[in-house]
Amino acid sequence: MGALDGIRVIEIANWAAAPSAGVLLAEQGAEVIKIEPPAGDSMRGLMQQARVDIDPPIDHAFQFSNRDKLSVAIALNTDRGRELAHELIASADIVLMNLIRGRRERLGLTAEEIREKNPSVVVGILTGFGEVGPDAERPGYDLTSFFARSGLSASVGGYDGRPPRWRAAQGDHVAGLSLYAGLVTALLHRSTTGEGSVVETSLLQSAAWSNAFDLTRSAAEDRPSRAKDRYGSVNVASEAFLCADGKYVQLSLAEPTKGWRIMCEVLGLGDLEHDDRYDSTMKRFHQMSELIDLFDVEMAKHDSREVVDKITELGGVAAVVMQSHEVVVDPQSIAVGMLRPVDVQDTTIEVVNSPFSVRQHADQLASSPAQGIGQPGADTDSVLQSILSLDDATRDELVAQGVIGRQPPSA
Repeated sequence: MGALDGIRVIEIANWAAAPSAGVLLAEQGAEVIKIEPPAGDSMRGLMQQARVDIDPPIDHAFQFSNRDKLSVAIALNTDRGRELAHELIASADIVLMNLIRGRRERLGLTAEEIREKNPSVVVGILTGFGEVGPDAERPGYDLTSFFARSGLSASVGGYDGRPPRWRAAQGDHVAGLSLYAGLVTALLHRSTTGEGSVVETSLLQSAAWSNAFDLTRSAAEDRPSRAKDRYGSVNVASEAFLCADGKYVQLSLAEPTKGWRIMCEVLGLGDLEHDDRYDSTMKRFHQMSELIDLFDVEMAKHDSREVVDKITELGGVAAVVMQSHEVVVDPQSIAVGMLRPVDVQDTTIEVVNSPFSVRQHADQLASSPAQGIGQPGADTDSVLQSILSLDDATRDELVAQGVIGRQPPSA
């Protein structure tokens, strides 16, 4: 039994950010009905451009973002389609959207219109830049709204100022977590007051939370946080170094004096621990280029796993820098249930699980397979029949009119 059993969610959202919040709701037991155009969410098939060694090819990214949801295909650009959407919304506990304000107004799906017909509903809205301000109507993806506009790209980019190449949907999924947190908070409020709420977040605001230390300092000191090369580090024991086995080790010994002592012992540099050239944090800072070069040479003599284990034994923190294919088979990843199976297209794939678990007993960590979402409109007939009581003839007529879509029988 999930924490959100009995909660119905109507999701009118595409791409990755808001749908990832829908996944979190579904995995806690909510019934999530995804309204998408008859042609399908724009993200369908996007990641199949890359080579995937599965026959038939599975849309891994789309299944990650939409597993455990029902697909209802409705043309919201038709009057009857909007009526159907509002009828479904009338039965909902949560309405989840990523439409910018102008489009919501054109479709009659503003929060005010939705709550007028369903006062207890929780409306969740995720956009690129928020609901007010000069850019409220501007569309945004995580590369633009989350990384570029938040200062993250400038803070962690190359020393030459070139922005980094971010991986797909990193910012989207952080924003999805933000929206999920707001929605669950609003449900708790409703459980005690009976009142619905409007939850608003954006890629920009979620990024600010991620980049809070830099932005807070800039607000206080009126100066930018800029990327630095390795020689500009303030702590040699918080850098990454290449080891003999070809793997990098990321050091994170945040206490500089303790970190210096630990690394001197691990690397067999005990004679330097109290050397008057390096016996203070300030002296080590002024000799940083020399220490970086020294650590490069010494770390290259050791195996990465051996270095991490020694640092850990001495009370420090470090980790081997892993490639993604190593992460998914890492014993620690497996132990915490990082991946979850999804049954889709007569086969089973694995996708990343929710980043938290809610359990009442210690043995509840393992989860059963999720159900993959079907083709666009796979659940149109069953949802419209069960919730809106539309009979076969009415649904057939709506299909003929282009108001709704359904999955072809052979799909």
